[in-house]
Amino acid sequence: MKLHAAPADLARVALLPGLLAIADGPASTQRLRTAYFDTPDLKLAANGVALRVRQEGERFIQTLKTVNSASPGDSAAVAVRREWDWIVGGEAVDVGALADPSVAGLVPATALDALDCLFITDFRRTTLLLRPDPLTAVELAVDDGGVYAGGNSLPVSEVELELKAGKVASLFDLALTLQTAIPMRIGTESKAEAGLRLVTGRAPGPVDAEPLGLSPLTTVAEAYRHILRQALRQFLANESCALAGGDVEGLHRMRVALRRLRIAHRLFAPLVASPEADRLVEESRGLAKRLGPARGWDVLISGVIDPLLADPKAASDIDRAALERLASLARSAGAGPAREAMAAILAPGCTAMVLGLAAWLEHGRWMSEADGDRRATLSASVTTLAGGWLSARMVKLGKTAKPPEDAKGRDKLRRRLRTLRYTADFFRGLYPETGTLPFFAALEPLQAALDADQDAVTGARMLGSLTGADPKVVGAVAAWIDRQSDKRRKAVPDLWKRFRAVPPFWS
Repeated sequence: MKLHAAPADLARVALLPGLLAIADGPASTQRLRTAYFDTPDLKLAANGVALRVRQEGERFIQTLKTVNSASPGDSAAVAVRREWDWIVGGEAVDVGALADPSVAGLVPATALDALDCLFITDFRRTTLLLRPDPLTAVELAVDDGGVYAGGNSLPVSEVELELKAGKVASLFDLALTLQTAIPMRIGTESKAEAGLRLVTGRAPGPVDAEPLGLSPLTTVAEAYRHILRQALRQFLANESCALAGGDVEGLHRMRVALRRLRIAHRLFAPLVASPEADRLVEESRGLAKRLGPARGWDVLISGVIDPLLADPKAASDIDRAALERLASLARSAGAGPAREAMAAILAPGCTAMVLGLAAWLEHGRWMSEADGDRRATLSASVTTLAGGWLSARMVKLGKTAKPPEDAKGRDKLRRRLRTLRYTADFFRGLYPETGTLPFFAALEPLQAALDADQDAVTGARMLGSLTGADPKVVGAVAAWIDRQSDKRRKAVPDLWKRFRAVPPFWS
């Protein structure tokens, strides 16, 4: 697990009384200089591995490491990597070591003669072995330095917690201890990934939720844990994209992850019966609300104004200079909510919510302390409940042959379809694809049309809230929004009819 901290706070970490009380021996400090290798076209990165040679004192250690190979159901915020080490004679790569049968296939043969040092890391590491209990050992490493590529650099100011023995819940307990004492933020990017970003100049992109892969053998408790872990992982995976500010989808995916988290918890809450989890999930709702206004302005700017600026034909009846002034006003109006969203993500409460919920999940007292009936249900296959949950979501859609014609009714239907879709997505792995594929093929376009219709409503509302805009331009843009929305609304009845004709895959 990786935690980012301000450089001024790093020196305090290894001196925290709560850590010194469980330390097994004194801290040690060393300088680590590491060269990272790949081909000019990044063959190793494309293959999911990183190759480095690190100098530790007089020794040089060559390491081949996989990128984070954690599955969607693995613990949130915890990276799972495999690595192989060889002692080598210097900073150059020992290509012969890569012929080791244990790493066969990880390094393409075509890459061996084209390896070059692309970037280096140079930092001071202070390590401390922690033993919270006799069965647990965690190595704490405090890294202070940087990543360097050509004339560019990125700071390294982080704490790593590596589980040497014991249960993963210990990592979250320690992370919460650290975060309570020093402001910290969960990191999801390795030093190798940061270096590649520096070399390529690519900004972090949005990340979709990974397939869960539940099966009929999955218990109710395992399903709950996996679904919430997946939501937390998606939330964290999109943080870098959201903070970079270049792609509005990062912020949107974070809100989607929080929504999936709440929908899943609502399903399982009667079985889990935990006030602590209820409180943490409610905190996630508050966080989502702080992210919402920025999303509204993104809808207007990226969904309405930018397309009009990019397509002169679409905006032929709108004065170009006036449209650009409107765009400037919208961006200025959206700057405050964007800053509020960034502040919410960076706030200690956000990190505490994620760590607290993850720690609660991993400790599993909601399972071990459940009464007999609840424990029996939690231990049963999730197939015993999934069908009933999905049917209940389907019933809420109603039996009407036509979708609502008013905006409020369509939005209500959209929200219920969204809940159905997320719930169906949680459990699709329990059923044959012969049933799930047609269902999602009919559901997704319907939901997309209703989402686009609601975006038009949001865009028009944001447009109307702008102060100082030319009323004539506002009216012309509003008319364009209405024309686009009308096209989508006309498609909804046929999409609804098609969806209702597809049998539920769980029946």
